[in-house]
Amino acid sequence: KNLSKGTKEKVQLILVMSRHANLYLLDEPIGGVDPAARDYILNTIISNYEENATVIIATHLIADIEQVLDEVIFINQGKIALQSTVDDIREQEGKSVDSLFREVYKC
Repeated sequence: KNLSKGTKEKVQLILVMSRHANLYLLDEPIGGVDPAARDYILNTIISNYEENATVIIATHLIADIEQVLDEVIFINQGKIALQSTVDDIREQEGKSVDSLFREVYKC
């Protein structure tokens, strides 16, 4: 039958995280879902990835995932504009990752 976007995202994520891979590449896993579904998706990612695995999340919703990030890469026109740890950004820039992203990509 018809599933909501949030339910589809949850099912897809459960299938991905059950693979026990060394690398997880998640493209906009929380885009277009309600806040409760976002929390569920982030908690699923945090509690189910392999300990030595790398999780790459491509998203524009930085404020929603910032608390789970260790390192960030900003890409602009296919080139790396910034690569840093979250702690270094906060210490050196005195800003959140989301604030720095908004500054770098200001229209």
